[in-house]
Amino acid sequence: MKKTILIFIFAFTSSFIYAQVDTQSGSQHLRIGANFFKDNANIKVVYNHGLSEMFSVGGGVYVLNDSYGFIRGDFYLDSVVSLPENLNVFGGIELGVIGIDFLDIEPQLGIAYSISNHIDLFLEVGNTGTIGLSFKF
Repeated sequence: MKKTILIFIFAFTSSFIYAQVDTQSGSQHLRIGANFFKDNANIKVVYNHGLSEMFSVGGGVYVLNDSYGFIRGDFYLDSVVSLPENLNVFGGIELGVIGIDFLDIEPQLGIAYSISNHIDLFLEVGNTGTIGLSFKF
C-alpha cells in the first residue's frame, strides 16, 4: 500500500500540468469518488465549504452497498507546511449514521492534486479509502 501511494504522489507531482489548490474562505468543492478499502465498495459524494484558509465543513453520502449520510470537517495542512502550489494535504473526520442505531466515526488523511483550476484529483485514506475527482465552483 505504501508503494502505491508513493507511486501515486510521484506520478502527479512530476507532471507538467500546473494549477493551484483552492482552499480560500468561501470556496466550494464537490467531491465524487470510489470507496474501495472497506468490505463493500461504495460511491462517495461530498460537498465541502471553506470556512477559512485552514478549515472546511461539509456533508455527503455513501451510496450503493452501505448507503448513509454524514457530516465532515477537514483541516488543510498547506497553510502550515510548505508544499507545492498544486498539492494539498488534509486531515479530517466524518460523523455519519448507518441505519437507525449505529454511529460511524471515520478519520481520514487525504491528498489533493490540482490538474486544472477547477478540477482536483484526490485520495483519502483512513477507516475507508476513496479516490476520485473534486470539482471547484
